[in-house]
Amino acid sequence: MSTLASTQVTRSILSPATANRARNLLVAAHALEHVLSSSLPVLLIFIREELGLSYTDMGIIVAVGSLSGGLAQFPAGLLVDFLGARTLMLMGFGLAVGGSALFSVSTTLPLMLLARVVTGLGNATFHPASFPEMAKASKYSGVGMGMALHNVGGSLGMSLGYALTAVLAGWLGWRGALQVLCVGGAMLTLVFALVYPRLPADEDEVAAKRPAANATDPKSAREQLGVQWMPVIALAAAAALAGAFGNALQSFLPAFLTTTRGVSVAVAGAFSTITLLAGTVGSIGGGKAGDRYDRSMVVLISTIITTVLVLVLAWTSVGSIGLVVLLALIGVFRSVPRPGLNAITAEIAPRGKSGSAFGMVFGAMSLGGSITSPIVGYLADRWSMPVAFSLTASLFLIHGLVIRRLYARKPGRRLPPPAEVIATSPPAQPKPG
Repeated sequence: MSTLASTQVTRSILSPATANRARNLLVAAHALEHVLSSSLPVLLIFIREELGLSYTDMGIIVAVGSLSGGLAQFPAGLLVDFLGARTLMLMGFGLAVGGSALFSVSTTLPLMLLARVVTGLGNATFHPASFPEMAKASKYSGVGMGMALHNVGGSLGMSLGYALTAVLAGWLGWRGALQVLCVGGAMLTLVFALVYPRLPADEDEVAAKRPAANATDPKSAREQLGVQWMPVIALAAAAALAGAFGNALQSFLPAFLTTTRGVSVAVAGAFSTITLLAGTVGSIGGGKAGDRYDRSMVVLISTIITTVLVLVLAWTSVGSIGLVVLLALIGVFRSVPRPGLNAITAEIAPRGKSGSAFGMVFGAMSLGGSITSPIVGYLADRWSMPVAFSLTASLFLIHGLVIRRLYARKPGRRLPPPAEVIATSPPAQPKPG
């Protein structure tokens, strides 16, 4: 007669209510992070007048934050896989708010650069943590749409940051405006710390922690790991081009509008807000399209359209209504590729290493922006803003071509919702009595 050994398996059920709560809080957190990060482009206009900075100096201020964030994102992704996403997100909030507070009291360029380094470190810890969490929370309801909602939060936060910063700076000056945003950010960080749930480990994370049955040859294991990371490395290189375009557009659009269209700072902030609000439509459309069609083709088509629209903005003169329509269309189509890019990252990440994969991709995106921002400022000083914008638009087009070339695939399919997610190792096999 045989008996079964006593075993106990802990199963953590990820209920729809918990998944939805995590998803909604992540969207809100992304909005908060972008409210702070989007305040800088508007504030630079006031800072330039107060300190007499050149466009090149402005580009350096932007670049330092992007550079520190870009270099730190992959190590932050490793920490996400080791310490957990929730801890890293809270660290990111603290650093972003602290760096912004330091920037608000800075009176010299070196101190501003130091503050931007701290803020960049905050951005570095947040993104590699939040996107894997979003992939986990939306894995069985459509990763593309989950990423779209996450990007919507970022776009709404960024658009609110442009408009709110312009209004606050007009009332309180640029320092007072940034300090008000920091107080709000600290309060919302505390709320997030109290209510965000701890999501159970998914199947990939559990499988990554199990010893492989055939992992007897260390050399073979290293070679296999290298093969697994090659698609992520290639995607990161493509993401750097997108970051170069996005950072330049985000950072210099208000200055572009004030110098080439002759509008006030408040109007430039409002126009930038229109672009970002329109991006929410593009993110949702990109998420839906990415779950139904070939994501690489969605990325390519949207980058082609965006490039044409930016060239029209740079080199043609349109009236107020035409300018609003043009900026809205740019906002829509530049946001369509992002959910697909994020979904591809989640799909190709090695098992249990999604934090590291997102850290690598977002790090490359930030580095792309950090390298390009001073160049854009130099081109604007040397030649003109239209020349600078045309260069960055061409980089975005190359990004789309690379994604299409490397990641063409069949249309994405939704996975059926599972009954539960196993958070520990499987039960032991029965032992004969």
